[in-house]
Amino acid sequence: MLKARFTFVLMLIALVAALAFSPALAQDDVPVITIYNNSGTLQFDSGGSNPDVLEEVTQYIVDAVGVRPEVIVPPGGSATEEKLNLLLGSSDPLDLFQAGRWTDYREAIIPLNDLLDEYGDNLLSVIPEAQWGKCTDTEGNIMCIPRSTPTSPYIMWVRQDWLNELGLEVPTTVEEFEATIAAFQEAKPDSFIATRPGDYHWASVGGWTEYGYSNWVDEDGTMKPWILQPGVVDWVAKMNEWWNNGWFYADTFTSFEEPELFRTCNIGAWMGWYSRVTLITPQVESACEGIEWVRTSITGPEGYLATVRPQNTSGYVVTRKSQHPEAVIQFMNWVYDDEGVENQLVARYGIPERDWWFVDEENNVVDRDPDSGFVSEFMMPNLNIEVRYSVMDPARAWHLEYLAGELQYLDDAKMPVDAPYAFDETRIADEVPGLGDINRLMDEQLILFVTGARPLDQWDSFLEDLNRAGMQDYIDALTTQYNEFTGM
Repeated sequence: MLKARFTFVLMLIALVAALAFSPALAQDDVPVITIYNNSGTLQFDSGGSNPDVLEEVTQYIVDAVGVRPEVIVPPGGSATEEKLNLLLGSSDPLDLFQAGRWTDYREAIIPLNDLLDEYGDNLLSVIPEAQWGKCTDTEGNIMCIPRSTPTSPYIMWVRQDWLNELGLEVPTTVEEFEATIAAFQEAKPDSFIATRPGDYHWASVGGWTEYGYSNWVDEDGTMKPWILQPGVVDWVAKMNEWWNNGWFYADTFTSFEEPELFRTCNIGAWMGWYSRVTLITPQVESACEGIEWVRTSITGPEGYLATVRPQNTSGYVVTRKSQHPEAVIQFMNWVYDDEGVENQLVARYGIPERDWWFVDEENNVVDRDPDSGFVSEFMMPNLNIEVRYSVMDPARAWHLEYLAGELQYLDDAKMPVDAPYAFDETRIADEVPGLGDINRLMDEQLILFVTGARPLDQWDSFLEDLNRAGMQDYIDALTTQYNEFTGM
């Protein structure tokens, strides 16, 4: 009997000891990971969360994952990158951060293949296989968890309410679009096409070139910048024609405030970043009675006008000095749960039923407490998970609906030729001393051609200027990396 009691006591002691050292219960044994959340989530919340609330959310994650994430909030602005460089160069802990281009940090980060295979089943499920290519080097090493996804944000938008008013159909060809704009201006003389200097190539050059706004492979096997494609000069001529017709907003290439421009109610067509329509329109509806937009699918002589904005090489990376790389992937895998949205919502909004709650659980519609004191320290965004839920916010309802649907529809835009490959932009810059001059010439001179300040009969002279600036070096650098990826 005494022996049995002694055995029971030993078993009880062993059980207590096991529980004491369980990662979910013993804080001393829980791996701590340090995250520098420079993903943009905290760009307007550099002060961070209420410390008590943050600790409660942290403990919730510890209990759920067995990992304790501790977040460094970036200072904002240019100091964000400076802080990152200091963290990387010091003995301070740093396990995870977002690399704007992972290729810039290849010496400071580790491959993730084995870690993903063992701990990253959700990540591999939620993020499509094709999107891992931008995080993969020429040796097949996965160097990051993708941050971005391919989207089509530069589709042409046209005023549906004006089409209805004038009895016009949604234009599907350049000729129909031109007839629409002419009709708009006849009925509404103050109307115009609006765009931005960084957008108009994406939104239109595909209509006159085979590959759109993309590097391309010439017949000689070299990869060349988009500006050298056959048809680019025809596109420039068409943009110049529209400018001379008085169709573009007069200050397109100088400066303007987008909300104020939309508030004039005179934009008949928008050929630029989608969210200017989806986010600004709800703000100006009261001033522009009946305003309504339609997304178009317009083709030119060479096909669709728009070019897909490809996924870039930004991603979440694990540092070489991480003491617990497996815990980093376990945490990210928890956030990217492939069976539900609750973990993502905890990372973004905090404790369920207190900081946020389901309004329509079947459709993953939630509401939240804006005064909860938690500012999303643990959210590491990616469109693949962000579109799986929506938040009660009438001003953003259309925007969120567009994010989850048409933004990711790529069938009526041209996919860039180099989209699958993780080009090392820093290496290209090192190999092309004149790259800054080349980009400046393209930006500045194209505007001069479009506005007529430089005549189109000087196009060949412009190409010679690019050659003098080092265009052949640029072609060589692009071709070398393209061949490395393709094995050519």
